[in-house]
Amino acid sequence: MVHRPGDNAYMLGSDRRLFWILAVLSAIVLLAPIRSGDLAGYDDARYALVAKHVVVSGHWLDIESNGGPALEHPPLFSWMQAALFIPFGFSDPLAKLPSALCGLGVILLVAWLGRRMTGHPFAGVLAMFVMATSIYFLKYAARAMTDVPFTFFFLAAVCSWVLSEDDPRWLLAAGAFAALAQLTRAMMGLSIPILFAVDLIANRRRPPVRYLIAGVLVALVPPIAWYAQWIYRYGEEFFVSNSLYMNQEVYGSLLPTWRRYTGAFEYVAMLVKSYWPWLPAMVAGTVLVIRRRDPKLRLLILWIAVVYVLCAITRSRVLRYMLPAYPAFAILSAIGLLWMLPERYIRNGLRVLTAVLAVVVLAIAIRPPVNLHATETRPIAVAATRATAPSELITLYDDGAPRDDELNQLQWYGDRYFVPLWQTGQPGKLSIALQKPKTRVFIVDATAFRADVDTRIPNEIIARAGHLVCFRLLKPQESARSESR
Repeated sequence: MVHRPGDNAYMLGSDRRLFWILAVLSAIVLLAPIRSGDLAGYDDARYALVAKHVVVSGHWLDIESNGGPALEHPPLFSWMQAALFIPFGFSDPLAKLPSALCGLGVILLVAWLGRRMTGHPFAGVLAMFVMATSIYFLKYAARAMTDVPFTFFFLAAVCSWVLSEDDPRWLLAAGAFAALAQLTRAMMGLSIPILFAVDLIANRRRPPVRYLIAGVLVALVPPIAWYAQWIYRYGEEFFVSNSLYMNQEVYGSLLPTWRRYTGAFEYVAMLVKSYWPWLPAMVAGTVLVIRRRDPKLRLLILWIAVVYVLCAITRSRVLRYMLPAYPAFAILSAIGLLWMLPERYIRNGLRVLTAVLAVVVLAIAIRPPVNLHATETRPIAVAATRATAPSELITLYDDGAPRDDELNQLQWYGDRYFVPLWQTGQPGKLSIALQKPKTRVFIVDATAFRADVDTRIPNEIIARAGHLVCFRLLKPQESARSESR
């Protein structure tokens, strides 16, 4: 390709314009959808209700759920939500907003890091486009979960690490973002200092020792201090709770037992299935970077390797745990595209695709997709709150299964604590609870209501929604009045 005088300046100007267009479109596609839908129970509603308790109680160190300490996860994400709830009130969109804003931050930082690592401004814009059109990433940027905020802190730490090559003071920023990541996702946050240690060895970096030690202290002291105060306050309860959580998510047994050794293959299969249309370009970029042995670009391979290995060795096999590696995927995809195709073709294609993206984004902004997760629990939670006193407990039973998702949603959309009846290995818990009730109001599944309550025990139905029934036990005199009416 022959460049005329002024071509470079023209292309730089074009890249800047494209960057800002993509930045605006990314902001719309990330922020518009969060105004619709509600919160899923297992993670979204759990973090939101913890933040709700922080606001109501005014105690930022008391991380609670259902009246007891919630010791499984560190508090930063719930603190981010609480900071928004205080001035604007409780709402589903505000619960999702920290993830959406962090998602936008990821897209913007990918553009900078892609340009910095390749020395090619257009590569940064192209990586930005790949990141902004990675559907799996966009999905979780619209959820009130820690995955995308953790990805943002991870990426910010990597950007600071790269900048520390020129100015070692950036090691302090890298440590600060690593600390924020650990206060967001606990154990997975250790992947950042592990990555930096591996990069130091692989690329033989020799940063000034005083800044390196200071960066390590900045990274480790805040999470250590947080966990130390938890251990001081809760003692054995903290270790029991964390042991149960770690056994469930990290090192617990798998059935069949051979699945303990298949994590690496399962994550590859999940990526092959989901990372389209960018997978071929990402593979090509990976091959090119490995062949070139460029120390600057080698960090991308180490980055993916560290996240991949830590995900593969744990018990839980969920693709969203790989999201911290998606920025590296995007940059490798940009490198692969520029290797496989002439740049002028990619530029022309990107202009067309950006126009198409603009149309899609505007359609999403006008009519965002609606994902409903609490169609049954939300009306039940509202009705149960209205039917009980502020200090009154409610009993929850749903086929005896441990339904933490429903419990979280009932607390987020309502305003009461619950006595959950999980009867795993202990059949008959509902019958016992009805004979010696600790609460007057119950929420049970419709099958259990028909079998154990309906015509057997005097009751007043407060609300029905889907498979759930909320009812109040009646005293004999109340039952007599009800029959007379």
